[in-house]
Amino acid sequence: MGRCLVIGAGAWGTAIANVLAKNKIQTYLWARDYKVSKEINFSHTNRKYFPKIKLNSNLKSLSGYIEASKFNYIFYALPASAFEGFCEQYLQDTRIQNFIICSKGLTENGHYLSHQAKLLLNIKNLYFFSGPSFADEVIQGKPTAVSICGGKELTKIGRLFIDSNIRIYYSNNIQTIEFLGVIKNIYAIGAGIIDGLDLGYNARASYITRCIHEIKFALRIYKYNSNQILSMAGIGDLILTCNSNKSRNYKFGYKFIINRTKTNKKQTIEGYNSSVNFQKNSKLNYNQMPILKSIIKIINGGSADIEIKKLLKRKFKFE
Repeated sequence: MGRCLVIGAGAWGTAIANVLAKNKIQTYLWARDYKVSKEINFSHTNRKYFPKIKLNSNLKSLSGYIEASKFNYIFYALPASAFEGFCEQYLQDTRIQNFIICSKGLTENGHYLSHQAKLLLNIKNLYFFSGPSFADEVIQGKPTAVSICGGKELTKIGRLFIDSNIRIYYSNNIQTIEFLGVIKNIYAIGAGIIDGLDLGYNARASYITRCIHEIKFALRIYKYNSNQILSMAGIGDLILTCNSNKSRNYKFGYKFIINRTKTNKKQTIEGYNSSVNFQKNSKLNYNQMPILKSIIKIINGGSADIEIKKLLKRKFKFE
């Protein structure tokens, strides 16, 4: 199968690495903090994220310098906002065989990670990995399914997960899948806002349904594959993040209403970061995406009550 490196010893990176190691694949987990790396190697734990979990004994960790050419597969699981800086510091000037992006969001400068990966790195095959996948459930061995899209050797990536708790579905449209991962985080904030306002289950179900329509509209504007809304990276991930307080984006929207405060800039809230960049994007007509428009207004300080009333008072229409 070859050697795998997972970059990022946070919850998601640790979960992916543990699944691979449990599948008897030679796997290394890169940690920015040497102390975390040492803990993984000697105690087989990552107590910051999983205090009650014993990591697979096959999993090894490293920190600092990365010799990328030694690995057949490199999974990137750090925050999207850290992508450019990390690549420039650790991965430039080296040949990478298979690079799998596992982070959803835009870079600090508002670019897609796949675009910047091609620009900054020397990669043979580039992939994107996305779907309904809370890290705590994945590391416990609970089942899920994800979309993998990108390079010519998709099935090789899939084979890494055979007989694991992660089922793989293949796709060839990396930009579509990546876009879905970005925009669903913004809508997850809106779901948190709805629950923060205590509008009920009916409202949330109606909300998610109309979000799907808006996402399809956006996919057509960008000339992406609108059928992919039905993928694991599309409706699968949207339903998950809009229905659970495990989602950082949902939780941010909920607390935004309860506490009436803006985000802590030190937090990794990909939906908030993406919404800032979406406002600069002239391709989207926000008058035709009223839900997205209202979410952005609310997190920029607008009245949630007023925005909800505006949405409800819109002219009735055929589905």
